[in-house]
Amino acid sequence: MVLSYHNMERYAQFRKALDVMLNKSDVQELWIVVVLPSGVKKEELPQHKLISYIGPKDISWFGKLTDEKILSRVNMKRDMVLWFEMNVKGPSNILSKIPAKTMVSIGVPLATAHIQITPSTDDPSEIVTFVQQTLQKINEYE
Repeated sequence: MVLSYHNMERYAQFRKALDVMLNKSDVQELWIVVVLPSGVKKEELPQHKLISYIGPKDISWFGKLTDEKILSRVNMKRDMVLWFEMNVKGPSNILSKIPAKTMVSIGVPLATAHIQITPSTDDPSEIVTFVQQTLQKINEYE
């Protein structure tokens, strides 16, 4: 999952909504990539083994990811990648190349997306619930 950081309150709302979703799902493995804007220090954010933070200093002048730990995870094949609120171009170019069976963009223009979902709200809890319900419906008809 890829998410842009806007502020601590919105980030906490998304984390809470995702925790609720995960408790109701059969997801085996989850990795959350949070893209940080300039001025936000990843050291000051809550650390978690499932979360990686990418800031401007993690992208080289050549547009390459410099954090080896994150780079190794980016190259791992995923069943699905969910894109929430991505609005930072540099990391988008790198992360949009994550090998995935299904790439889902949620309210984000993403050329590599297989599925594009447009939520009608900006409430993180409602967005996550809507995405989960939509993907379940798609799965039922496959």
